[in-house]
Amino acid sequence: IGKEVARRLGSVPDLTTIIGARDASLGSSAVDDLRSDGCDVIFCQVDLDDEESIRDAAKFIRRQFGKLDVLVNNAAVCFNDPTLYGKVSHTPFVEQASITMKTNFFGTLAVTQSMMPLLLESPSPRIVNVASAAGRLSILGSPELVEAFTSDKLSVPELEELMNSFVSDVENGIHSQRGWPSTCYGVSKLGIIALTRVLARKYPQMMVNSVDPGYCKT
Repeated sequence: IGKEVARRLGSVPDLTTIIGARDASLGSSAVDDLRSDGCDVIFCQVDLDDEESIRDAAKFIRRQFGKLDVLVNNAAVCFNDPTLYGKVSHTPFVEQASITMKTNFFGTLAVTQSMMPLLLESPSPRIVNVASAAGRLSILGSPELVEAFTSDKLSVPELEELMNSFVSDVENGIHSQRGWPSTCYGVSKLGIIALTRVLARKYPQMMVNSVDPGYCKT
């Protein structure tokens, strides 16, 4: 998905697209491929699980361009999930919860927060968060959780607390009793959708959207 987004954006006149990837060889290979198709793209190494890497990426963009017009948050991990694919992962669910939230939610949040000063330098900044129908509200089995995620007063720190509580409840073996589903990916994308709404309220001058690309062979 990320490469095809870069292909579309990279073909827009007067727009340089930055491909971020944790694997430098794969990222550079994608850039070479897209450039051969005439796309204006460059590579920047960034790892959602590494705060220093994220800060370095923001510094690189500031040095090169001074601003950022569009941020597309696409990176994510997903273990085999019986609620999504009918396949069961051999990774313990506790470990799945920690890894998935760290990358999909907290990593995306860290990237967004690091890039925000650059976005605010743009005359028409945009954020696009790649979400999923797996993060629909109906996966929650608690009215209190639904209310918390949909509150118009929800803040980023409160959302972080919600996401941490899922991991904590999984670790304590009580996530089902608390109304959480047994899909880490779904909860992470629920968090991304909620984050989109929070940011849209906080930055009315910015276009902030989430999008569900549907099932893709990635």
